[in-house]
Amino acid sequence: MSWDINTDLGSTALAVAAQRAAETAQDDPLIQDEFAAVLVAAANEPGWQRIAAGDLSWMGTEDAVGRRVARTGREYVATRTVFFDEFCTDAASLGINQFVILAAGLDARAYRLVPLTGKRVYEIDQPAVQAFKDAALTAHGAAPLADLRAIPGDLHDERWPLLLMEGGWDKSLPTAWLVEGILPYLSSTEHNALFDTLTELSAPDSRLAAEVYHHATKHFGDERLSAWRDGAAEIDDALGVDVDVTTFIKNHDASNTASWLAQHGWKVESLDSRDLMSRLGRPIPPDLRDVAPVSSLVTAVRVGPTISPT
Repeated sequence: MSWDINTDLGSTALAVAAQRAAETAQDDPLIQDEFAAVLVAAANEPGWQRIAAGDLSWMGTEDAVGRRVARTGREYVATRTVFFDEFCTDAASLGINQFVILAAGLDARAYRLVPLTGKRVYEIDQPAVQAFKDAALTAHGAAPLADLRAIPGDLHDERWPLLLMEGGWDKSLPTAWLVEGILPYLSSTEHNALFDTLTELSAPDSRLAAEVYHHATKHFGDERLSAWRDGAAEIDDALGVDVDVTTFIKNHDASNTASWLAQHGWKVESLDSRDLMSRLGRPIPPDLRDVAPVSSLVTAVRVGPTISPT
């Protein structure tokens, strides 16, 4: 499979970048990602730029349901960003020197996170997506703080570990893996295959962070998916951009990432995204709990060999 920034899963990267830009534009933002707006502008689509500006007035009054849902979705993306930023900072402080961002999309951590300065950061994604990002940031005059290595590849292609090694990645050293924004689009079989590979590639003391949506009512109930589709349709009608990621979600079977990792030689911690949102001062309003995004934010440390499930 292949795609660019305007098609298929590539467009999900653009949507997330627009959300990061929108949060950065707020008066009291949870994150500062100056490159998100640059990347959205490079797509040259007025609808995406309107979202990235962070102004939701076009969605009605301040108390309009659609506007409140959109704001909560933006705050979820910002909360997720904080989680992965802190993971990178912690891993760097522990002396980990190589980071791998799977399906990196328009992630700009290698450009904006000071703790990654001088660290080797590998970004795996489609060549067209990588070319778009590189061209946009180069034109902006941006240079990565990290030793950035772009690895053109698809996680569905079993050759990606070889491409990673050819790019200079060292299997003997601990790695910090970022698994952000991709698990909803994998079946349980694909999920297990991915984590089998990550486990095999991980030296002791490797770290992993993952955003997990269990394929069950807890995270992907019919009410939540229906609300997301309705909200996406409203945005498409108003701005002419397709933000309906539900068409890519595989919610027909079950995957429990934390349990899987714990059974395969990882020490695991799991945090409910709702708790982190509350801790950061962005609690989900009670009446939106069934429609706002919710996930488990999982961190893990590689501590031993594979443990067979009992």
